[in-house]
Amino acid sequence: MRNTFDEVASFHHLVRGTILIGFMLFFFKLLLTHDIILLLAPKMVHFIYFTLFIFLILGVLLILRGTSDQEHHYHCHCAGEHSYPPSFMKSLFFYLLFIIPIITGFLFSNNVLNSSVAMNRPIKLGSSSQGSANSNAIQNNVNSKKDNTPSGDDVIKAITKNNGSTPSPSMPDPISQAEYTSIKNRLLQTKNIKMTDDLYVPILNIIQDNVSKMIGKTITTKGFVYREKNFDQDKIIIARFGITCCVADASVYGIMAAGNVAKLPKDKWIEVTGTIEKSNYNGSPAPLLKIQQLSLIAPPPQPYVFDAGVQIE
Repeated sequence: MRNTFDEVASFHHLVRGTILIGFMLFFFKLLLTHDIILLLAPKMVHFIYFTLFIFLILGVLLILRGTSDQEHHYHCHCAGEHSYPPSFMKSLFFYLLFIIPIITGFLFSNNVLNSSVAMNRPIKLGSSSQGSANSNAIQNNVNSKKDNTPSGDDVIKAITKNNGSTPSPSMPDPISQAEYTSIKNRLLQTKNIKMTDDLYVPILNIIQDNVSKMIGKTITTKGFVYREKNFDQDKIIIARFGITCCVADASVYGIMAAGNVAKLPKDKWIEVTGTIEKSNYNGSPAPLLKIQQLSLIAPPPQPYVFDAGVQIE
């Protein structure tokens, strides 16, 4: 016959197993709806598959133990003494800390980061606002594939194939120093620059590092409307959130633009074409996009760009 402690332990095992299954179903929902890309960089998604599997196994084992009529011995023979919350109210408070996130995760839609988050983070208008162009560089073995390094044109063509109407299934790989230099040379030679999602951060860094050489060039970019408190009415930042690992480490990237934008509401997504002029931001040189053409667009399926970095060979 089961004693009172066994019944209490079984109850807690059942509740904890149910919570684990709840988190497993929530992760499964994020994967099934592709909303996981609003929370994590693609390179981190495979860890969610692993977590989902572990939660499923542990949840099922706890539920089986909680519903079993057999007597179980819960003594682990360790030095410390384990106990469950002594009252129903304490148990309820403890488990609500886990249950509420699960319920809200299913009931409420996922929101994209916007100006309310951007205002609490520094704006990165290019490499000079965050250090060197290789501040996010990744150390690599000297014996990299140098002989097979594609040109800047090849890199841009290969990457922009993924910039369709659906999110890229994987995070772009870090580009090599040689590729970065090739892209830089190509941008310095061309008169029209289109800022693609997968090369957004490198292109922004190159423009910032070479503002004087970029004056007069035409740029096409897209992002959401963001305004600093001290901005004039005719000036905005066309901003994007850059993700390295997850939304917790999101940084705000963007380029300043000036034109007839006083009536544009914040967080509205726009695509802008304009010419580069030299300006300053917080006392440092920065590019300013003089708007020639502006159109309202729908938020893209993947609103974030990914800062993959530059390899040092």
